[in-house]
Order: sequence, then structure tokens, then C-alpha cells
Amino acid sequence: MRHILDDGWFRLRGHTGFRELGLRIDNTASAQAAGYILQLDRALYHLAHAAAGDVAVAVEHVDDIAVVRDGKIILLEQDKSTTQNETRLLGDRTRAIWRTLQIWLRHAETVDGAQCQRYLFFVNRWVPSPIAQLIKDRSCGKATTADVVGALRKIGLKRTTAKVQGLIDDVLSRSDASLANLVAKVELVEAADLAADRRSIANGFGLNPRADANDILDGLFGWLTNRVRIEWSEGRPGLITRDEVLVQSHVLQTKQAKSRFLPRASGEIHIDDELRKGQLSRNFVEHLSRIDAESEDIVQAVDHFLKFNIEKHRLVRAGDVPDAEWSHRSYRLRERWAGFMRRRRRELKGQPNCDIGQTVLADVTYEHRETLDGHPCDELYMTSGHYHRLAEEDEVWWDPAFREAGQE
Repeated sequence: MRHILDDGWFRLRGHTGFRELGLRIDNTASAQAAGYILQLDRALYHLAHAAAGDVAVAVEHVDDIAVVRDGKIILLEQDKSTTQNETRLLGDRTRAIWRTLQIWLRHAETVDGAQCQRYLFFVNRWVPSPIAQLIKDRSCGKATTADVVGALRKIGLKRTTAKVQGLIDDVLSRSDASLANLVAKVELVEAADLAADRRSIANGFGLNPRADANDILDGLFGWLTNRVRIEWSEGRPGLITRDEVLVQSHVLQTKQAKSRFLPRASGEIHIDDELRKGQLSRNFVEHLSRIDAESEDIVQAVDHFLKFNIEKHRLVRAGDVPDAEWSHRSYRLRERWAGFMRRRRRELKGQPNCDIGQTVLADVTYEHRETLDGHPCDELYMTSGHYHRLAEEDEVWWDPAFREAGQE
């Protein structure tokens, strides 16, 4: 399975070109890729549902999947997949079932074998065969361990010259007691609905209900793939601990939450022309008119005012910004505006109020980008628009004579 990381993908992508050249196509690449993907999917599933403790999951170590606790293997899994509707993944005389039983028996006979509590056959598609059905029935109490052992012995009596016969003979060389001990721990697991599996994994990792679970799980799958690839390339089994995955899960959730928290880019917020026109009678536009603001300033102010209101509403509904931060931010902006107003009135004393006002407008709305709840907020409309929102309520203004004129 490991070589799929090196050349299998290129063989997968090269099929069309091979056909055009009239070359023989290697049809094993897609099956290898599907098998590799299935193993990682199952590894993620076991990591999500592992009990508390020092738990890790190994890929391609002893078996397709091995669950390890405190250094001891407690579960082995063999994964079988097919895209063919009639393929018998676990046929009575298939290598898939007898080679797996051989591996499990040999493991059970080791010193550490007694620690293994479960042996799983996982199939992505259920096509019944007598022995597979018996294993399934035993798990749900419809058949006994003795029934399964008896069925295995019966299959062994039908000797052939096929290569699988050697595996069958080796497995059946064990006593009934040894076979029964293994069979009692064997389970057959069928793939569930993909969406249901994903919900189960998300719940197992304790993902925030507000998170985009599919995005997080895709990120974890990519991270797991890279980790296993590195482990294999350095000659180690692909052993991943649950704690490692939980840390990565929190990293991805934090990154996603930050993405939700950040205001959208200005270009992503569409403003209808009719909505723009409806703002020209607003109070904040009147404040701009008092200093003879250029038309470009008014157009930008209207856009920024609308975009700020739209995005603030979205962030308030999402709950990603504490309510108190909006009032704190308004206070910071008013303080900054008041400082510029005092400075420019002093520095430009004797100049027309329009000049002073336009200078203050440029000081506070042209370049400054105020933080939001301690985070950088690079979208200019979120600061400029906030200022015009304050101007709408007469909390800031541009004409230094506004208060002197007694206009509230």
C-alpha cells in the first residue's frame, strides 16, 4: 500500500493518456488508492471513538488498522473495499478471509496477543457469503462460536490445488479451542451512511456544534495522510495518538472560528444601487455636506456605512464578537476622533471649517483600521463605516462648528 503515495497517484491520473497511446492500463491503481483512503478513514474513526487513556492508532502495522493502548494492541482490523456490486469480499475460499485469520491467529499466539480484545473485518459493501454471514450472525447472537468453527472445518474438507489451500491448512491446523477463542473476538462491520459516519466522528472528537464539521474532518484527513506518509518514509509504522489528533482538531477549529470572526472582504458584500441612493438623506451624509466633502468621499462613505452595518449584523448574529466589544470599539474611535479634532483645530486655526473638517475626515477614515476584539481588522470599511455610523448618531462630526451652531 505504501507505494501508492509515490507512483499510484500518477498512474491514476495517467489513465486517459495511456489509452490515447494504446498502452496497457494498470487497473490496480484505483483499487490501491481506494484501499489507502479507506484505511485512513477507518483510522480517523477509531481515533474519534477511542476510550480515554494512552490510545493510538497504527496504519499498516500488524494489520490494516491496529488500536494500541499503553503500548499493547487491543484491536486489529482488516479493511476490504470494492466498487463491484457482486464482488464477494469475504468469500468462503478467498485469500482475504483466510490470510486475515492466519495473521490474527499468529498474533493471538504471541505474548501480547492476550491483550487484543477485538478483531474486525470491515467491508465497504455487504455481499453475503456463508462464512461471512455466520460471523455476522454470531456477533448478534444468531449463531454460536462452534457454528463458525464447524463451518471453517467444513470448508477445509473441500481440498483444491489453489494457492489459498495452504492458508486454509495452516489456519485449520489449530485446535478447535484456539479457533473458538479467536472467533469469539471476530466481528464483521459494514460501512454505514457516509453522512452518519461523519456525524459520529465529529461527535467523537467533540467538535464545536457551530463548526463546519466537514471542513474540519477534511482537514484532519489531510493532516493524518501527511503524518502517516512521513512515518512510513522514515521507516516507522504510521502510529498516531488520539491526543495528537485532538490538538490538531482544536487548531483547525480555532482557525475556522477566526475565519468566521473576520469580516468579509469588501468585494464580497454586494450593495444594490437603489439601496445606495436611499442613504443620501441620512444624517451622516449631512455631516459630510457641511464640510463640502467631495463626491468621492460621499460615495465611499455610503458604501462603507452600508457594508459596516451588514457585516456587524452578521457578526452579532453569529455571536463571534462579544456585545460589549462594539461599545468599547465605538469609545476607542470617538477618543481617536476627538484627539484629531483638537489637534487640527489648533494646527489649522484660522483656516475655513471645511478645510479642518476634511482634514479630520481624512485622518480618521482614509487609512486607519481599528482592531476588533483584539484581532487585526484589515477591511477599511469596518473602521470608516463605523465612524459614519457614529456620525449618523451625532457622536462624531466633521464640521468643528457643529456644536457651536447648537445642532444636536
